[in-house]
Amino acid sequence: MDALGRLFNAATSATTTATPFSLKDAGGATIILIGATSGNATIQEAQDAAGTGAQNLAVFTKYFRQNGGTWTKVSQAAAATVTAGTGGLLVAEVDAAQLSDGYTHITASHASGSFVILPRDLTARRTPANLRSVTA
Repeated sequence: MDALGRLFNAATSATTTATPFSLKDAGGATIILIGATSGNATIQEAQDAAGTGAQNLAVFTKYFRQNGGTWTKVSQAAAATVTAGTGGLLVAEVDAAQLSDGYTHITASHASGSFVILPRDLTARRTPANLRSVTA
C-alpha cells in the first residue's frame, strides 16, 4: 500500500487562509507553508469544516524553517504563530490530542504564503481513492 492513505493524507490551500482541515482519523498534521514573505503564520483550531468556534491554537513550541536547503529548528514559548522566512519553507507539527475538547479541525493563515497540510498517522487506512475528505 502507498504511503498516501497509509501514513498520511494531503490537502492544499492556494489562498493565504487554509480551509479548516479535519484531523478525524488522524493522529496529527504536518503544516507546510510555501511561497511566503517573512512574517507570522497563525494556526487555529475549529469545531468543524465551516470554522465554527475558531480560536488560536497556542501549542507550537518548535517548528522548522528552510532557506537555501538548510533546515533550522526554531524554539519558542507556546504560541499560535510561527514565523516564516522570505522564499523558504516552514514546517510545523500538531498532534490531534493537542486540540481542545470538541475541536476536530485546524486552519492556518499567512499574509502571502500557501499551505500544504498533511494529516498523518492515519487511524483508518484506505487507498487514496477512498480517503476521507480532509475538509469533512
